[in-house]
Amino acid sequence: MNIRRPNIPAHLPAPAHTIRRSLALLCVLLGVTGCLLPILPGLPFFVVAARLLGPRDRQLRRVIIAGRQALRQLRVARQPLLRRVGHQLTPHWRSFTRLMLGA
Repeated sequence: MNIRRPNIPAHLPAPAHTIRRSLALLCVLLGVTGCLLPILPGLPFFVVAARLLGPRDRQLRRVIIAGRQALRQLRVARQPLLRRVGHQLTPHWRSFTRLMLGA
């Protein structure tokens, strides 16, 4: 006797992964709210969201790469003020991404 299982696609995320992603999204929303409101700090929520997603998350990697590319464009800008801002923000971005990824 052969029992047929329902066709469940293999690409559906596990429940734990879905819960972690949902919590990370909530932390991102709280972080954005914290950036807009002076009462709530935003940075800790971004760090917690990145830790929940983990270093292998594609979207998190894309954000990190996009930030790196934006800073690179600032560093080679024609305006001296933008170049200076790009050079000043680069070490902070590197330490922030290390903090987010736990490296």
